[in-house]
Amino acid sequence: MAIDPVCKMNVVPEKAAAKEEHAGQVYYFCSANCHKAFVTEPQKYVAGVPKGKA
Repeated sequence: MAIDPVCKMNVVPEKAAAKEEHAGQVYYFCSANCHKAFVTEPQKYVAGVPKGKA
């Protein structure tokens, strides 16, 4: 189980709406809107996600 870094929702990686690699870490998203918000300002969201939980 992964955590969407934008909305903090639990996401099953295989069923994620989107994924993005940032600074060597892969992040999974529940929706295209969360993915778009992350791509626009990744630093705003990466600090709140424990390593390995993205």
